Amino acid sequence: MNLRQLQDDFCSYLRSDGAVTLASVAPAAQRGLGVYHFAHRATLGAALGDVFERTHAWLGDARFDHAAARHIALHPPASWTLADYGAGFEETLAGLYPDHPEVAELAWLDWTLRVAFNGPDCPDLDFASLAGVDWDSARLVINPTLAYRPIVTNVALIWQALDDGEPDPPPAGRLPTPAVLTVWRQGLMPRFQTIEALEHEALAVAMRGGSLGEICSILAKGPTGSDAAATQAGAMLQRWMSEAVLVALA
Repeated sequence: MNLRQLQDDFCSYLRSDGAVTLASVAPAAQRGLGVYHFAHRATLGAALGDVFERTHAWLGDARFDHAAARHIALHPPASWTLADYGAGFEETLAGLYPDHPEVAELAWLDWTLRVAFNGPDCPDLDFASLAGVDWDSARLVINPTLAYRPIVTNVALIWQALDDGEPDPPPAGRLPTPAVLTVWRQGLMPRFQTIEALEHEALAVAMRGGSLGEICSILAKGPTGSDAAATQAGAMLQRWMSEAVLVALA
């Protein structure tokens, strides 16, 4: 057996339930395998518990530990830092709880807020530079930490209640219509907000470097019609600037 095979076998052992020892390890060293097995899984489990604190609170210890063990077995670390471990945990939870979509949505929110906190800095918008801008052609530069996903449950209310330490968070429920949850960092504070489909479409255009003119065309398709599109776009743009969603014009 060469070194690569020994390393592969050892990694497989760490991801297993530990019931079977490694034949390639000398009998005198077998007892130490359990120490490595426990430490490996405990470290990864602690990393998941740190990031997914609200998801843990929602599921409870037993169900969260079961989900963490499954994720650890299927997803070995692929980065030099534990800060990256946890990507895809919401997919593991979606597979375990297909009838409870709020669980995966909670995990996505936990994870994306942490990613936003660790994300790249961006300068504050220079409002003086906005004078004389040709808004119809100016390209909007969106905060690089912004991420979004469609949601179908009241996950935002659940997360906030758990974060506030409420003993009885609201029960999971379906939204009347699907919405989109956005996450970004304003200054040093990660934030999240639920937006409607039309704003999401406008935001997607902006994230592709679209102009305000293109956004007005999108809003003109909404219930307010083309007459109010410019006013609606202006109000949306003002809010994006005040919340650090829009960080520059190109």
